[in-house]
Amino acid sequence: MVSLFKLFVTLFIGLVVVVPATLLLGFLGLPALAILCVVALPVLIVLAVVGLPILVALVIGAALLAAAFGVLSALFAIGIALFKVLLFVVLPVMFLVWLVAHLVRRDRSHEWA
Repeated sequence: MVSLFKLFVTLFIGLVVVVPATLLLGFLGLPALAILCVVALPVLIVLAVVGLPILVALVIGAALLAAAFGVLSALFAIGIALFKVLLFVVLPVMFLVWLVAHLVRRDRSHEWA
């Protein structure tokens, strides 16, 4: 019961504070907002004239960097694939060729005996 009474008291105090603040902002805040919009309009125009070309340049630069990094990552993937082929295919085949050549050469060197 005490918590319900406490809730009603805080609700009443909140309404007593919020309703006059709303009326005050309604009468004073809307004209102030209109004045600020009129004052801020030239600033927004200058920002649009100066900022949009900079933004376009940044977007183009980001696209070029993305394309460059895409090409570099594709080349890196091709390089890794070639390294794997060399490591797991060419190197064992070359080792087998060397081993067979070494054994054949060793057999020929003992033919005189």
